[in-house]
Parts: sequence; structure tokens; C-alpha cells
Amino acid sequence: MPENGAANAAPQSSGVPVDLAAPLHNPHPRYFTARALTPSERKRLDVFSFRSCKENRQVDVIGPLQLGFRLQLEFDPTVTAVTERPRALEVAGKQIELSFWWRHHTGREHFALLIPDPDTLPGPDGRRRPRQIERLRLAAQDAGIDLQLVTEDQVRNQEHRTELAFQLLPWVQSAAWLKADLVIRQEVATAVRRYARCTVDQLQQDLAMFPANHVLIVVAELIYLGAIDTDARRRLMRRSLLWSTHR
Repeated sequence: MPENGAANAAPQSSGVPVDLAAPLHNPHPRYFTARALTPSERKRLDVFSFRSCKENRQVDVIGPLQLGFRLQLEFDPTVTAVTERPRALEVAGKQIELSFWWRHHTGREHFALLIPDPDTLPGPDGRRRPRQIERLRLAAQDAGIDLQLVTEDQVRNQEHRTELAFQLLPWVQSAAWLKADLVIRQEVATAVRRYARCTVDQLQQDLAMFPANHVLIVVAELIYLGAIDTDARRRLMRRSLLWSTHR
């Protein structure tokens, strides 16, 4: 995720060399623990759950807005850690729970508060703004945190990439069960580097010694790690183009 906090989605180039042997989970300490949802919240709210490879645990989020943004963070290779519902922020005498905390690979830390449409107003440029934008900014400043205010519009504008992340997630999760995962990672990365760009079809033909679904799993894994990128929009298809992010 860019450090300006704009809602964005995977895949993104990390801008740093990728260790092909790197695990999907970075074990460095997290400074926050996700507040567990109460039984009442689970019963009355729209709760989505998935297993995060980045966090090596189950993630529970409330509603499609939070799910979309969390998937963007999950597939951003520049993000090394994410915690949902990390803390509250006092705003005008009220406690407001923040949506997410994350750590950038540079070490910088950020918080996000997701703002649904009913809590926004249209700005002069046509973009929607949080109703309490100045109060929220002042409260974040007083707390000494970098708070990104992310509107529903911003998340929705990236929904095509959220769909791609949703497609790739089970493939990335499956990588843990590939016995030859590291070997295939090396082979896929090497094969992709032979071309300026290649299609998924070309890659599977070049690596016909491996099961086609194993190649797809590792492609998703390397997109997740930021080692390769793609022009795929909502879904990775046979004719989607792949390329190495580092030559």
C-alpha cells in the first residue's frame, strides 16, 4: 500500500529485491493484537473470515468494505504485518475503533479508519470526504499516529483488484502444501525472466514437467511476494501477461 494511504490493491511491485525463499509470514513482533469479536457481534453483523498467510492466522472483518481493504493489504508485498481492530482513538470525547494497523517494509507504521458512504460528504472536487475529517486528523495528531482516512469510494474504485486478490487467495493458501514449492518458485521465476512478458499459457507450457495447477499456485504466490506482476484485472486468465519485477 502506498505510504500516502490511498486505497490501493494487490498486486504491487515492492521496489526491493525479493528473496524467493522468503516465507509468506514475517514473524517479527506485532505491536497490536486484534480485538476479538464478541458473540453478539458475530451474530448480528456481517462477518467475513479468511486465513491470512501474511499473519498466519484467521482474520475476521466486518462487512465487504473492510474485507476489500484487508485483501488489498494482504496482497501488498510492501506490507509486512497487519492487525485489524488494533486500538481506539478518542475523537470529540468518544472512542472510535480504528479499522487496521499495518507496517510498511521500510518500518513505517500506519493506521486506517474506513469511512462508509453515510459518514461522508461530497467535496468540491466530487470526491467524498469524512464528515469529521478535521476532528479525526486532530485526534490522530494528538495521539501521535499516522492515520489514513479511507472512504468507501476509494475501496470501491479498486474493486477489480480486490476481486483478483480474492481469486488468488486460496491458491496462495495452498502453497503451504506443495512439497516442491521452493523448487517451483525458482523455476517459475527463471522462466518468467526469459521473457519481457509471457502469458500464463506460455509459462505452463515451458514448465510442463510440473502439474499445471502447481504452476498456477506458485504464480499466485510470487505475485503475493512481489516477485512477479501481471496485467490481470478481475481474474488471472490463460492469456494474462506476467513479468518479473526485478531483472
